Amino acid sequence: MTDMKERLLRGELLLGTMVTVFDTPEIMCLAANAGLDWVFVDTESVYPDPVRLAAMLGYARTAELPAVVRIPKISKTEVSRVLDLGAAGIICPDVRSAAEARELVRLAKYAPEGERGVALDRPHTGYRLGGTEDKLRYMEQANRRLMLICQIESLQGLERLREIVETPGVDGLLIGPNDLTQAMGIFGQTGHPDFLQAVKRVVDAARGCGKYVGMSCGSAAACRPWAELGVRFFQVGTDVSLYAGALREMRGQWREIGQS
Repeated sequence: MTDMKERLLRGELLLGTMVTVFDTPEIMCLAANAGLDWVFVDTESVYPDPVRLAAMLGYARTAELPAVVRIPKISKTEVSRVLDLGAAGIICPDVRSAAEARELVRLAKYAPEGERGVALDRPHTGYRLGGTEDKLRYMEQANRRLMLICQIESLQGLERLREIVETPGVDGLLIGPNDLTQAMGIFGQTGHPDFLQAVKRVVDAARGCGKYVGMSCGSAAACRPWAELGVRFFQVGTDVSLYAGALREMRGQWREIGQS
């Protein structure tokens, strides 16, 4: 499986979507077969059953689809759980300081970059247990491939933007338009000059240290202006919004039949 960082380094734009309540493992196969580049699994707003989460991440690995999990908070339990289940990366919500970013890195990376607990007889290794050299090689590779993303959703995050993105081990930033525009007093106004300036600040800060910015969008078409500003990876819609939209579209087509 080609990891997200390698593809971003090649200059690719990556398309993903968010899984919130449809915590069925088969959804990963559907996303992979549709040609998506990654999937954002939310465990902050809606916490899935751990057994279902394990199955989802297992299907994602089988489908060679990077699944990045948003944890509810920075803690050893939350970070270890999703990584040992095989998540390709972590999205940390509402990061407001370099101290928070450093703590995420400490918990998520093996030594010498961090202090992640060494539990290798877990799903993330495929239960392939080798000798000491094999284990060290795996841990180095895991550190290199892991995608750690800090979400910028507050005025405090914007104020401390540079120190957050410059934290060693942080790979990218994800802009949450709803929470950020709410914090700015312009909820939902993603075309507002202040929000556009904020996005530009985030992109410039990340680009200045060779890192990447992502954005949550309601549709694929809405990604274009952000891509032109330098945003490189996108989360478009959610399982709920995409399914609801497909149902409305189907209903609209049915009305045309009924009226013909």
